Amino acid sequence: MKRPNIVLFLAEDRDFEGLNCCNQNATGYTGLIREGNSYAGRNERPTGRLLTPTIDSLAADGQMFTNYYCTSPICTPARYTVMTGRLPERSREHTETFGEGQSTVWFNSPVCPGDTLLPKALKAGGYRIALFGKWHNYPKAVREELDRLYFELPGDASWDDPAIRERIAGAYRHAADYLTGNDFGWDFADRIYHENPEPYLPAELSSHNIDWVIEGADAYIRAQAGRDEPFFAYIAVSIPHSRYSAARFREANPLSSPAGLLERAPSVLPSREKIRRRIEAAGMDESACEGLWLDEAFRAVVKAVRAIGAQENTCIIFTTDHPTAGKGSCHLGRIPLIVHWPGRIEGGEVRGQLLSETDLAPTILDIAGCTPPADMLLDGQSFASVFSDPDAQIRETVLMENVNSRAIISGKYKYIANRLPGREPDEEELCGLVGWLAYPINGRRTMWWNLDRLFPAYFDADELYDLDADPLEQHNLISDPKLRGTAAALREELALALSRLPHPFGEFSGAERQAD
Repeated sequence: MKRPNIVLFLAEDRDFEGLNCCNQNATGYTGLIREGNSYAGRNERPTGRLLTPTIDSLAADGQMFTNYYCTSPICTPARYTVMTGRLPERSREHTETFGEGQSTVWFNSPVCPGDTLLPKALKAGGYRIALFGKWHNYPKAVREELDRLYFELPGDASWDDPAIRERIAGAYRHAADYLTGNDFGWDFADRIYHENPEPYLPAELSSHNIDWVIEGADAYIRAQAGRDEPFFAYIAVSIPHSRYSAARFREANPLSSPAGLLERAPSVLPSREKIRRRIEAAGMDESACEGLWLDEAFRAVVKAVRAIGAQENTCIIFTTDHPTAGKGSCHLGRIPLIVHWPGRIEGGEVRGQLLSETDLAPTILDIAGCTPPADMLLDGQSFASVFSDPDAQIRETVLMENVNSRAIISGKYKYIANRLPGREPDEEELCGLVGWLAYPINGRRTMWWNLDRLFPAYFDADELYDLDADPLEQHNLISDPKLRGTAAALREELALALSRLPHPFGEFSGAERQAD
């Protein structure tokens, strides 16, 4: 049988509440409000009606996975896992942040030349490989150079300045050429964001422009018509990046891009005004525009596949890197995953097997008929058997690691261990971050993403949750005498899992530790 084309569409920072086909109360701020979290209730509002028909249709005709966990709910480590199938601390550049003692999992898990990677393995199997959109995984030296070129400019820097134009053109070439010029597997890399767009200078370039990303992906897919070799397209858009925002959509500049200010707005998607009018006609809140914008981006990719007659032999995967609520912690962590593969996957099915983001890369290789490299199976495994067998069980536990927290999920329980490093950083380290992701505002330490207000036990050294009774993790059961044995068993499971990883973590560090 002819090997399928594979399209991996990765949204940014997405909870279940952002898609109609998912249970909006299952996770995210909508769920926290439903559970009575006072901070969320005062400062957020439930996601209202949305318009995401293309993604909903994909879910109806494919399979949706409801118990799929990210490895780390921030961009760089989660995306490292997507590309490698491995836990973030296995990155070659991941270090024990404070010199000795445990490592802090933060934006320090880049993809490096020489790594075992999904695109490299697919290329070895005869696939043509292309990347479009956000790549948040440059090694430190490359990232720092790109940051310098894009961000170290006067605040009043203008695109009208020829020297600025030349600098930005060089920065973009550096970002794209590095990806195709090194041992990553990419044959083609275009429409690249090395970072979230908000910090880009000049200010004209600081808008999300997924139209520009999708324009490149659309052209690439259409160019594959009539070719014998299968293709893999990784399309990583930069929205919503937090909850859907009416203001962000309204103010987005359709000429903005990290390659410079465009001469014309891309036309592969409906105009922003057409999207706004559709949402208004549907009687929805203006924030729903971003949901439809995301859906239209996905629709354009599906249309391109159909335009070349490849819809019957293309596996399309829709997912995200990590959730919004709980970002920066080991709380929550479940994210949407939809797989559509005509003739090979039973449509309209919902699967509840426990899965990890580490399982995605091995599964894609399985779909492609490629054998996953051995070091890609250190932490993950293919779940392709689940496509045809709803009772197949892939794993008993899932591990999460973020900042100075580690979590293990087993059955209906989740155990979180919080351990601060041996010393706190000074103001120059991690921009003043401490182990609890606090930063000073007006002399007061404030938690990133209000984690201490969203999760009442955020500062507890040990946490235990019954995910059936308390899926939003609001009630720490670690002191419940009836669950003492459960807590001890999960702690042992976590210790065993961590002993297999290359970096120490609090008292869980053990003699059995194995370096990658």
